Amino acid sequence: MSAKRKGRGVGAPRPQRRILFAWFLALLFAPLLTASDRISFHQVPSAALGRSLPVTVITPEAGTSAAPARELPVLFFLHGRGRHHRSLLEAPAAPATRAVVLGAPFFIVLPQGEDGWYLDSPAQPGDRYHTWLEEVVAWTNRTLPVSDAASQRGIAGWSMGGYGAVRFAQTHPGAFGFVGSVIGLLDFPRAETLPEGQNYRVPVARFTADPTVWATLNPLPAVEALRGARLALVLATRGFERTMNENFLAALAAKQLAAEVHWLEGGHEFALVERALPLIIDAAARSFQNRKP
Repeated sequence: MSAKRKGRGVGAPRPQRRILFAWFLALLFAPLLTASDRISFHQVPSAALGRSLPVTVITPEAGTSAAPARELPVLFFLHGRGRHHRSLLEAPAAPATRAVVLGAPFFIVLPQGEDGWYLDSPAQPGDRYHTWLEEVVAWTNRTLPVSDAASQRGIAGWSMGGYGAVRFAQTHPGAFGFVGSVIGLLDFPRAETLPEGQNYRVPVARFTADPTVWATLNPLPAVEALRGARLALVLATRGFERTMNENFLAALAAKQLAAEVHWLEGGHEFALVERALPLIIDAAARSFQNRKP
């Protein structure tokens, strides 16, 4: 979380002014938050969860992709803990992040992941969010004119979603040509043995309290499963997850796996996600077009 600042000069303190400005933008751009021909909201039934969950779809503008209209690329983008499937479209992130996703030359699918970490919980058998994500992919294949070629399919996310995206790609090797993570927890769950300020308490109600189970859910030991995919990581210089991600980079290097890495000044905060989003969208677009940085 960013540090609080005291107000200076005349008028409201800076945090209050930022909030007021965010509300002004929300009112100004409120009509764009409704469903349109390029932003659509869906309720997708889940047999795994026994209920429907929302999914937002961003459709690319006609003519922006070089792919045939029935074979467009698709990026599944997973939200972080405490966020939801519309976080990139609503204030205070909008309108900047909304403009970025609307400018993408491919479909973007934003599923609701709740607090499920995109895994089938070994502690809560009814919480099958990994299987739910598989259902979202299947629904996308049935519903949208997307390519079934791995080179034209990607998965990414931020924070919890970065963890979920990498691990989902690992459990479906070869299914995604592009994999991206923004401040993801990529050496997690794990014991709190990292330097001070670099640990994150494991939600044992979801992961159990058993370190042997954690080892099966941690993306770091499974980096080999990412071979063949283009990887893009956006990391925070002051994030609590920095050491975890440095461990993940070391594991990639040990397997001689390359990754496009961007270090951004900042901490584990949504403001950094906003700055990282254009980098991930650009990396995905280049991957789908088979172009290098």
